[in-house]
Amino acid sequence: MKRSGIAGLLAAAAMLIPTTPAMADPVGDLFGSASGSLDSGSSAFGSSGDKVTHYGKLGRADARNGVKSINVWVYNPKGATQTTPGTFVKNSRLGVRWNSIINSGPIVDGNECRMEVRLAGPKVPKEAALYKTRDCTAVKSYFFKGGGDFTIRVTDLISGASNSIAFSVE
Repeated sequence: MKRSGIAGLLAAAAMLIPTTPAMADPVGDLFGSASGSLDSGSSAFGSSGDKVTHYGKLGRADARNGVKSINVWVYNPKGATQTTPGTFVKNSRLGVRWNSIINSGPIVDGNECRMEVRLAGPKVPKEAALYKTRDCTAVKSYFFKGGGDFTIRVTDLISGASNSIAFSVE
């Protein structure tokens, strides 16, 4: 009798475990220097396979945080309409999603970085032009009312690694 009670309890507990696939991409269509989502198990955590690939300007080998490169993607949290690849409609919330990679490939998911996120484009308000954070892996979004060509550059001031994305709003 005790065994069937324990088995029932284990079966009930197993039903509570989420079954979302590791490769699910809840934020929509991403593009940039690497592909995929930042969900667990994704190749976006670095390069898959035996050879690590780094993107953008590489960090210094002696950097105390170990950051070698930064992967970046366009962040589209509200699913803004793309008229063509890399071109979005006005009145869209867009931004950058990044992760920092060490030389061997795994991401740096802590606050040992000094990131500067710079937004460049037409009529960018001064308060939106520069965002600073210690997060090595994060997102930053903006609301785009007007059109134009925009670039967002993410730079780690400790290692010197940087990368950027470009997109248009029309």
